[in-house]
Amino acid sequence: MILFVVYQRAPIPLLVLLAIMVYLAVIEVRPRDDMSFQAKIWWVMLVFLTNFPGLIALRIYTFILNRRRAA
Repeated sequence: MILFVVYQRAPIPLLVLLAIMVYLAVIEVRPRDDMSFQAKIWWVMLVFLTNFPGLIALRIYTFILNRRRAA
């Protein structure tokens, strides 16, 4: 998203991929009861702004939370 703002245009396929990544982030944080609403919005906005690295960071974070909960 940051590159889209800098260049002031974005190809349609990249916008579709961004929408899919934000949707996956919403699906990832929605069932989490141990996260506040503000934290959930923060993670979705991080994915929106950083795209793939933000999604990977979210997946790692939820993986760690799940491991701690299981232990």
